[in-house]
Amino acid sequence: MKCPHCNTSINVEWFDDTFPCENNRGVKQDGFSILYGFCPECENLIIKLLHGKKCVHEDFTGTDFVLQNKDREDIIYPKFPNTKTLSQYIPEKYAQVYKESEQVNNISPRASATLSRYLLQMILHEELKISKKNLAEEIEELETKSNVPTELITMLQVMRKVANFGAHPKKSTNSNEIIDVEKGESDVMLELINQLFDFVFVRPKMQQKYLDDIKAKYGIETEKTLEK
Repeated sequence: MKCPHCNTSINVEWFDDTFPCENNRGVKQDGFSILYGFCPECENLIIKLLHGKKCVHEDFTGTDFVLQNKDREDIIYPKFPNTKTLSQYIPEKYAQVYKESEQVNNISPRASATLSRYLLQMILHEELKISKKNLAEEIEELETKSNVPTELITMLQVMRKVANFGAHPKKSTNSNEIIDVEKGESDVMLELINQLFDFVFVRPKMQQKYLDDIKAKYGIETEKTLEK
């Protein structure tokens, strides 16, 4: 997992407390586990809440409970993970949507993927001037551009496999509609947006800064126009 505090990939040593739920007749049915541990990198506390459809004694004589048929796991502390530090070159209107998508990813991957898909189309339409009848065709158009870096092409190909636009037409025709997502799709969408930010905003600004520094230091003019 990634630490919600420092965003580092980590393995946590978890401590847990499991307890059953009872109905009005006192019959124990489902239950919850509270897991807590500390990030080995930043040493901050992380708390998770797990739900299981069945909660039973660990053995016939013990008092400890074990959760079975787990069907839900949520990070409850911190409430929202720290978002990545985005480049100063990314316009605020895009950065804000990205941060919202990242913050809700642990709570609702569906909402996160919907925001990311909406953001992807914003950039395609407003920055790259790519506008087709659906998102699948817009991604195909971006892939054909000769100046698109290999890393972004790879992410686009992964995105098309994970999102499976052909099997789920709504994913490519209505970027504002909240729909079910496949496992990992919201994570892939966030990574794709990162690659797109780098291609559209960060690299051109860094290249222009380099050319400006050369001009200031050596007085060398350039006729090169940096295009997206």
